[in-house]
Amino acid sequence: MPAARIHRIPRPPWYSRLVKIGMRFSPDDAEDVVQDAYVRLLEYRQIREVRDEASFLSRIVANLAINHYRRQRMVTYSLEGFMALGLNDWSIEVTPEPERVLTARERLDAAAKILSHTSRRTCAIFLAHRAGFGYKEIAADFGISRRTVYKHIARATLLLGLRPPPDSRF
Repeated sequence: MPAARIHRIPRPPWYSRLVKIGMRFSPDDAEDVVQDAYVRLLEYRQIREVRDEASFLSRIVANLAINHYRRQRMVTYSLEGFMALGLNDWSIEVTPEPERVLTARERLDAAAKILSHTSRRTCAIFLAHRAGFGYKEIAADFGISRRTVYKHIARATLLLGLRPPPDSRF
């Protein structure tokens, strides 16, 4: 008895170009990103007419790859990680009252949740600053300017609802 034939759906001529676009940001998942783009194209076709499928797919692949890359760079931090750092405003006293412990833990949970939505670099720079390192030291370690360090710290402090650092410190 002859083996069953497997029918393959032919790929469009621009498929390899789409994979290359996806590989720029997400090399491991480029083909998955292209597949997701095709699904979105099919869904969009039900609502509207698509004039140029190649361009439409290129834009979708680029956007999906960028989003995937950004999601991979996000870091989540646990409460224990923050407590181990002994951050000045966020640390818990040795023998505090139960209400203060609860309040501090709630603040730490909120800070961890907020900082988990920033990039690794922003979070690392903010934590280095809170640990007592100066702008010049952080800039040298990360290979960036002091102005960039200030912007990362300002972004994190604004997200946390704290007062941003003054401009004169960098």
